[in-house]
Amino acid sequence: MKDFFWDSSYNVGVKKFDDQHKHLIEALKDINKAMEDKRDKLAIAQVINNLKKYAQEHLIEEENFLLDIGYPDYEEHKRQHEIFKDKLAKFCDDFNSDRYLLHFEIAVFLKNWILSHIKVVDKKYADFLKEKSGL
Repeated sequence: MKDFFWDSSYNVGVKKFDDQHKHLIEALKDINKAMEDKRDKLAIAQVINNLKKYAQEHLIEEENFLLDIGYPDYEEHKRQHEIFKDKLAKFCDDFNSDRYLLHFEIAVFLKNWILSHIKVVDKKYADFLKEKSGL
């Protein structure tokens, strides 16, 4: 999992969102590095706080964008975002309860989110934009 890097296959065609998605991959790298280095709770708390910030900013911006462009699958897309936020909230609760192996679970969750959400769900709005613009 540590050799997970951004490549053009993740691009959705909206620079702001591509840049924000890159941040998510960096968070995954940070978690992997923290696990490798056997860092303390404070270091992991920083990673989780970065993920919370990501969720608060990026997901809302993306949802507003989808509304603005009239994306037909908006409700399902938003539901997927809610699942992400709920899972992140559970990780926070577990983290505060000193649950063992949390680092690994977050890393697996993020990798799956990147592969399934960005490369599949977000690509759908990228395709919609291409169709809408006639490209």
